[in-house]
Order: sequence, then C-alpha cells, then structure tokens
Amino acid sequence: GMVLVTGEVGAGKTFVGNVLCSRLGAGCHTVLMRNPPQSGKQLMRAIATRLGIKVSANADKLALIEQIEQYLMRLNGRGRLMALIVDEAQDLSAASLEELRLLWNWEHDGQRLAQILLIGQPELRDILQEPRWEPLRQRIVLSYHLGNLSPADVSAYIPHRLKVASADDGFNVVFTDGAVSAIYAATDGIPRMINVLCDNALLVGYARGIHHINQDIINQVVRDMTCWGLRTSPPQFKAAPHASQE
Repeated sequence: GMVLVTGEVGAGKTFVGNVLCSRLGAGCHTVLMRNPPQSGKQLMRAIATRLGIKVSANADKLALIEQIEQYLMRLNGRGRLMALIVDEAQDLSAASLEELRLLWNWEHDGQRLAQILLIGQPELRDILQEPRWEPLRQRIVLSYHLGNLSPADVSAYIPHRLKVASADDGFNVVFTDGAVSAIYAATDGIPRMINVLCDNALLVGYARGIHHINQDIINQVVRDMTCWGLRTSPPQFKAAPHASQE
C-alpha cells in the first residue's frame, strides 16, 4: 500500500524524503517530485520525464499513461519497481490525487509496479478524510506524523549536529543547559528553527571569541537576529548599585 508522512513546516519532511532517496537500493527506480503539478496530465508528464521517458510535446494523457505503464512493466521484468516520493502532497489537485490512486493499482503478474510515498503538511490528512477519497485512504497502509522535538530530543540533537559538522576532534563548542532550554522555548522543538537559531548563536560566539554558548546569547539572537516574534526567556535585570556601595 501507499505510505503517508506528515509534519508541520520545518519538521524535516523533505529531509526524510531526501534520505529515503539516498538509501533505496538498486531494486527501485526512485522518482522524487517536489512541488507537484496541478493537473493530472502534468503530473503524468512529470513522472515520465523523471523516469527518462522521451515524451512527445503533443502527447495526450492516455499516451503518457501507456508509456509509463509499459516502462514500469519492463522495470518489473528486471525485478525492479518505481518508488514515487511526492513532497508537498497537500498541494496536489483532485485530478492529480486520482491519477496517483489509479497509478498505484497497476500490477504485472500479481506484483505492484509502483510504491508511492506521500509527504505533506497536516492538512493533507484532512483532505484524505473527505468521503470522496475513501478509496485512496484505504490504500494507505502506513502513516506517520513527524512531531516537534521534545526537550530531551533537543538536548541530544544539538551536540549531535555539532559533532557531524565538526571538521576535527578538537571542536569544543558547547551549548549550556540554559542555552538549550532557551532554544527549545523559542523554537517549540521545530528542527529547522533550531538549526537557524544555533547557527546564528555560533556566529555570535565566533565574533566574541568564545566557545560556550549561554542563554544570554540565545536571547540576544532571538531578539536581534530573527523575525520570528517568538517567546524568549525574560531578561535578567540587576538592581542598580546604591551610592553607598560604589
């Protein structure tokens, strides 16, 4: 059956699709489609083009479908199938969704010719709940929603990304516990926003020549280097010294 992956903006959906493309073996001819076209004919033309099929400029939809099906049957004869990954699937038109439903039905000698993965924002689930898409929804055998990272996830995520990005073992930048808490509070655990915030914090640390990124730096970055308008930890004000203490 089909597979459905949803998540909020910045949750890592496109990243998941890219990783899957890189890890699928030789048994798949992988087609990754970002920003899918609106009409059913445009969708089939785009699939044909990504499969390497030479398509006539004036080919109608039926001709496109026949070319794609014949190509997939030849793939099947070599023990392969098409893996179609559709990103931003919430933008698919009704005609395109119907074409995908029909495409999934294609078989040869009892074997599916295509595996389809739909990746989209949460509204895709709402679309699929409409009664008209019951036949398509029944074909989805696995679905997963990418939620935001938890505080514990963020605490593990930041040092992991630092380690991956490090050019050598001497890389010793540290985000303090207070900084990590402030990052979670400012981003709600959305990976893309965590990346942006940490990147700018590292820039501030580099400019200051320091290796410990603390909560004050994170608050400064949120206040001065982003346009998010997100919450941040309240500033800590120190009472002005009395004249007798100067």
